[in-house]
Amino acid sequence: MQIERLLESQRDDARLRDHLEGLRHDESLPGLTWFWGPALYERNRVMFRPFILEHFATWANNGQRVERVRWADHASHLDAWLVAARTNRDTQLVRRLLQWQLAGERWGADNDACCVAVVSAYRAATGPAARAAVLEEFDFSFSLDELAALEIYRIDQSAAPFILHHLRSDYWDDSKRTLWTNLLAVADEAGDESLRWSLYRKQVSVKQWQDEVLTLAQRVHDPEQLHDELVLRHPEGWNLDLSDGAIRLLEARGRDVMPYVRAKLESLMGGWYSRQAERFVKLGKSKGWWDLWSAAIRTAGGQKLFNDAVRELLGAPSIDEADRVSRLHALAGVSREWNWPGFGLAVVHSLDDDLAVGLYRRYPEMIHGPYRAHVLPRWWQGGPKLLAEALKSNDEELVDLLASRYATQVRWDYAWGAKGRNEIMETADHLGDYYQAIRDRDPALFARRAAEVLTRIPAYSIFSYSRLLQTNKLARLLFVRSFDVFLEVPAALGDLVEGSDIHVQMLAYNILAQDDPRARTLAVRWLDILIGTLLRPLHRKTRLAAFRALAGAARSDANAAAFILRRAREALHLPDKKYPKEELVGLIGQVLYHRPGLRSDCEQPRVYRREVVTS
Repeated sequence: MQIERLLESQRDDARLRDHLEGLRHDESLPGLTWFWGPALYERNRVMFRPFILEHFATWANNGQRVERVRWADHASHLDAWLVAARTNRDTQLVRRLLQWQLAGERWGADNDACCVAVVSAYRAATGPAARAAVLEEFDFSFSLDELAALEIYRIDQSAAPFILHHLRSDYWDDSKRTLWTNLLAVADEAGDESLRWSLYRKQVSVKQWQDEVLTLAQRVHDPEQLHDELVLRHPEGWNLDLSDGAIRLLEARGRDVMPYVRAKLESLMGGWYSRQAERFVKLGKSKGWWDLWSAAIRTAGGQKLFNDAVRELLGAPSIDEADRVSRLHALAGVSREWNWPGFGLAVVHSLDDDLAVGLYRRYPEMIHGPYRAHVLPRWWQGGPKLLAEALKSNDEELVDLLASRYATQVRWDYAWGAKGRNEIMETADHLGDYYQAIRDRDPALFARRAAEVLTRIPAYSIFSYSRLLQTNKLARLLFVRSFDVFLEVPAALGDLVEGSDIHVQMLAYNILAQDDPRARTLAVRWLDILIGTLLRPLHRKTRLAAFRALAGAARSDANAAAFILRRAREALHLPDKKYPKEELVGLIGQVLYHRPGLRSDCEQPRVYRREVVTS
């Protein structure tokens, strides 16, 4: 075996590591972790630990199939390795070895064996630091049973987060949820309210929760106290149908429990695509609780309930006009929203095209305002009738808004959904003809309208730019065929430079990079924005377009050239390995070529000629 010969013959650890790295592409290498792992770790764990962790595997590839390497077959090697890793407090390696040792028959960990092992190790640990190290070693995916959790908690109550993290979570309904009454009793005796209620929320059955909250509704009269008690008991888990309990709670206490219901409405209705929303809608309508009615409709996963509600409001003659408008406003808004630092997602319902036309004719300000997000074309649904109505009304703002979404649509090659896609692409082509006519008639007006469309394209909404240009006539007109027109309207070009989508920004850079005095002058005008492309993260093509625009600005203005040269030299020191440094050097060369006065002594040209000796 080649690895065995290397271990025996190569005495220099650094050279041995290099030889082993040469074997990294051998498919059999990870499956022999049981052999080379203990030997390398014993020889020099500091040097070989990265290699061990990178190629560590518990499965072997024999060329025909992949099969699990069983710990028991190599226990003489692996047991000693586990002891050494624990002695060295190598937690990451210990965790991998424990997962190997305690693996189940098919997949994942053997929960029973893990419970026995963690309790034994936790009981043997002396002192808080040693016990914390044990919990860190066993911090992988397995489920505790109540006896193991109770034993760990009795040894040290600080293990409560570990217990909660390893509760059973492999069921998707209410049938297997069971409270750990013994651990709850011990937590009550210890006054550990956090563990007690966390366990309750994660394990209580729907039936028990329902009985308790209805009892609370009868016993607790203060609305604020009742709200706190309900939030404290709200179940956590997947696929829980809490709708019956919520409806009965609302019927028992009315608006006293509305803050709790509104805050937990999505889970009370049973999740995103539950069919229980209609019960809340019906109750809210019968009681006149229009906040609950509208929230249930917005939160429901399907589109039908939303569209039916809008259609009913528009067609009901008995509703007072002020109430109609108020309820329409209440229905508008997102159905759910997620937000992270620098990134967020909001889900809205799509209004049917016929319904959108009816709403636009009656309340055009709503289409421009709260219902704007509900009428925008999606990849599965367009709005040709609403677009036709906007064109008929000469509503430029709405036409430009709709065009900004049609300009991102791509034609598919496969048959699934082809009919809907063809209708969307036909509308996009029609818009291409519409804006082309404006361009032929009034180029300045076209530049302003086109900038309105392009700057309304959301970031990250174009996924295949080349395919978009091939299949979308409107996109070709806006992104490729109108460079010269934008130069006539500097304000429109300025809007493109500050566009949300990177392809819109790249369009602006390409326009400013043209060999045209107007483009170079405008590049100087927008230099404060262009200069940021030297340092900000950008795709290569976008950055190169910005480099060309900066070169034009340097050619047009001496002060701009000095500023660009200074920043370009600073960018040369960026550590980014993917940064196009050669092209950046080319930009510096162009600046120095057009502005010789900015050259340093070492950048002055030197011409060497052979000396002619005359006699």
